[in-house]
Amino acid sequence: MSFLRRKYYNGIIRLLGWYNTWFSRPAPVKNTDLPELNEVRRRAATRTDINDHLEAIFLESLSVWPKVIVELGIGPGESTFVFERVVRLCGSKLISVDLADKAATATSWPAWNFVQADDIEFAGRFKEWAKEKGIDPFIDVLFIDTSHQFEHTVQEIKHWFPFLSETAKVFFHDTNTGPIYRRKDGSIGLSYDINRGVIRALEQYFDSKFDEKKDFADIRRGWIIKHFANCNGLTILEKLR
Repeated sequence: MSFLRRKYYNGIIRLLGWYNTWFSRPAPVKNTDLPELNEVRRRAATRTDINDHLEAIFLESLSVWPKVIVELGIGPGESTFVFERVVRLCGSKLISVDLADKAATATSWPAWNFVQADDIEFAGRFKEWAKEKGIDPFIDVLFIDTSHQFEHTVQEIKHWFPFLSETAKVFFHDTNTGPIYRRKDGSIGLSYDINRGVIRALEQYFDSKFDEKKDFADIRRGWIIKHFANCNGLTILEKLR
């Protein structure tokens, strides 16, 4: 990054920090009777590009009482933190797939299965891998947060959806991206434009057009679709039973 670009970028960061300090207020964390939910809420109090969605991911996953959770893309470990608590309650098997070396340190949970691989390549051998591990290859919760590119997401849907159980839920993060994103507390963060890659892949799969800039609910092809526009967007698919 050139000197001028770096100064410009750092200036934008300072401006965002000033705005978030003076024009937004995070909500106080309220405790519940469930320690794991309290932990998720405390984690979500730290502003990230996904913190608004951590509680929803936890509760939606918990409602399935999953046996198998597959997480495609780990990043800084925010979603892994949530799924670890679901596993603690449900006794699930958590399988996380990522190419990055640093992803291997996302959690120290002893029952965690980390696979360092391309997720499309791993899908081709997932059934055999699961058999070797004594894991049922039917996925109850599938979380996708990888390259965010259109063609890659299309391939993820093609290769991973056949493993979904009859009661599965699927989470897609980054379904509403642009130069900046907004959180529920009024704060904003810097993002990047991925040319609607993830949401376009969903539009192709459902043969529909979606306005990802607004919250919406829909039913298509036997799926309940719930979309939340804030914090880079989260789209949840739930199979109709």
